[in-house]
This record gives sequence, C-alpha cells and structure tokens, in this order.
Amino acid sequence: MLKVEQFVCGPLQNNVYVFSDEQSRECAIVDPAVGSQLALEHIRAQQLRPRYILLTHAHFDHVFALAEVKRQLDAPIAIHADDLPLLKLMPETAASWGFAGAQPAPQPELLVEHGQQLDFGEYQIEVRHTPGHSPGQVAYIIGGQAFVGDTLFWRGIGRYDLPGADYHDLMRSIEKQLYVLPGATIVWPGHGQHTTIDEERRLNPYVGKGARFGPQL
Repeated sequence: MLKVEQFVCGPLQNNVYVFSDEQSRECAIVDPAVGSQLALEHIRAQQLRPRYILLTHAHFDHVFALAEVKRQLDAPIAIHADDLPLLKLMPETAASWGFAGAQPAPQPELLVEHGQQLDFGEYQIEVRHTPGHSPGQVAYIIGGQAFVGDTLFWRGIGRYDLPGADYHDLMRSIEKQLYVLPGATIVWPGHGQHTTIDEERRLNPYVGKGARFGPQL
C-alpha cells in the first residue's frame, strides 16, 4: 500500500511530501523546501529506506534544503534537464528573494524524461513533463497519486510570469498531461490543499469545464 505524508514547510508554505511503500519500506521525498527537517524526522522515525529525492522543478523555494536532505538521505536526486540552469542558480535566486544562506545544489544523478518509469517497491513512478510554470517542471504519477509541483492547484494554476514560464505551455500541460488522468487521481500540489483531477476538470476557474478567467498576459 502506498502512503503519503504532507509537511507544510517554511515561510512560503511549501508542501514537502514523503510517500512510501508499506511493504518494501522504500520512500521518496518530493521537493525539499525550507524547513524539511520535519520530513526527515518522519523518515527516520518510520525507519523508511530513501529511494529518491524527486524534484518537480527547481524554483528556490522547492529545493532550498536539497543539499542538506541529500547529505542526510544519500538518495539519488531526480530532475528534468530543462530545469538544471535554475538549480545551478538557486542560491543566488534565493538570496534575491530574501532567502540567504542556501547551499549550492548537489549534482543530480537522474535526469528524468517524459514517459520514463522509475522503479519503486511494487510500483512504478511515471514521469510527465509539464512545462509552463518552469521549463523542466514535471509531475510524478504513482498509485493514483499525482505530485504536480506548481502546475495545478486546488482551484488554481501555477504562475506563468516568471523567467522561463509560458501561459500556453502551462495550459497544454494541464489539459494534455494532467486532466487526462483518471478522475479519482489525487493531486498533491506544491502549495495548498490537495484536490482531485475530476474536481479540477469541473471546478477550476482557469482551465477546464469551469474556466471563467482568462490569462493576464
């Protein structure tokens, strides 16, 4: 059985996730933000075996604690190649937003691609490239759960006014890569509460059947 734990971390209220396979005890941590110590303590307390450090994208608030998490877990880091430039500049970007002291990011071991499958206990983690919020944004799909970063939120969508972002790419990613998932799929976003694909297809005011707000370009 797959188990998901959500930790709301740091001043920007980032969601850090730990999901685990109860049979194999393998776990993955998703987007190690400021304040990820709670997630690390959970992994130790539950005696889980770290398999991956999964990055949905490389904006500083989602990877601020990457170096420390890597040091403690010593699991391979996974990211899409298109976000490597953001990852390399993370300490400088974080400082420019008032978050000084970020350690340089370690070199990722896994450059994931769209359609790739990662072994995880009795499961497979499917990678879907979902650019728009950032060039290398991806979603990780496993066991009816979708870890989507800042692409899709409860009744919201990701920002598209940042460097490397694009509104039209974001819409395509949501419609062609996320909304095609089974309706019962649980959506775990980078900020805020979880939702489901069916709810967002029907009720999201920006994209889907309930859309009523256009882009501010």
